[in-house]
Amino acid sequence: MKDLKDFRVPRWHELPDIPLYLDQILQLLDEWLGDYLIEDDKKLMTKTMVNNYVKLKFIPAPVNKKYDKIAVASIFIIAMLKSVFTIEEISKLIGLALKSCDNTEEVYNMFCQLIEEAVGCAFRGESMAKVVNTNDPRYICWNACNVFACQLYVKNIYLQHTKAQNEICSVE
Repeated sequence: MKDLKDFRVPRWHELPDIPLYLDQILQLLDEWLGDYLIEDDKKLMTKTMVNNYVKLKFIPAPVNKKYDKIAVASIFIIAMLKSVFTIEEISKLIGLALKSCDNTEEVYNMFCQLIEEAVGCAFRGESMAKVVNTNDPRYICWNACNVFACQLYVKNIYLQHTKAQNEICSVE
């Protein structure tokens, strides 16, 4: 597992500009986030999960079996937040963020920046500067990112402690 102090999410311009097949998206997801978020060789996201998100209209449906950039960005956000929020809650959070700004690229990049900052702060033992204007869409995003970062921190510290305990016990 990579050091979570270096947690990084691809920005809008780093996502492919061409539509992708689902296998390609899942591979991209694993390349960017797998080393940070996958535990015990579990899949970060499966075809079945994505197909269900499409059926429930949480992500745009593919055209000719290919997903556009908005769907790819949505899948990245869902992959990160699904451990702490339901898909319905994630969908509402994405909707609220998009209502605040017509620029999908700007909203996605803001989310990436905030989630990286939240994870970095959590793993350095620092507090992230709070956005205080509750009408500002960053306030909602800030809170969602902090929830994710705190859960990730606790999970990793617990897992590292448990792994260390198991290694000590197996040596004795």
